[in-house]
Amino acid sequence: MSGLRRRENYMANDYYKNLPKKRMGAGAIIMNDTGEILFVKASYKDHWTLPGGVVEKDESPKIACLREVKEETGLSLADVKFLGVDYAPAREEKNENLQFVFFGGKLSASEMKNIKVDGQEIVEYRFIKIDDALPLLNDKLKRRLPQCLAALENNTAVYLENGK
Repeated sequence: MSGLRRRENYMANDYYKNLPKKRMGAGAIIMNDTGEILFVKASYKDHWTLPGGVVEKDESPKIACLREVKEETGLSLADVKFLGVDYAPAREEKNENLQFVFFGGKLSASEMKNIKVDGQEIVEYRFIKIDDALPLLNDKLKRRLPQCLAALENNTAVYLENGK
């Protein structure tokens, strides 16, 4: 390899190493047959949330969603449908991030019996009507969730910035 080619290769590698890093998360809207949404309560949060979590290095948001739902609820979803992504700017100690929301489907009564939480990370789960759930959510999810539900109803996807 010529000196010029090595220098160009080094510059390209250096360029990619210095690009900004963003955190990503992925969660799923999962419903029961009456349209209530599955929410989980994590031991380390003071609010309820959708099953989901951090997208790990070299993992797609979709695969992260499927993995996190399995880890948090014991549910093995066959597939999920993309509903939206929400860009959240940096604040305090948290850097900017992208939050992906997917639809995990409607569970039958027998599938709902398969839900198991570990009692340590996830201490509780509930199926809750959207209007009853909103007061239990953090502000970001409170803004994001209705937009994603509208996208589901309209068979589309939504791009949001800070829930709007």
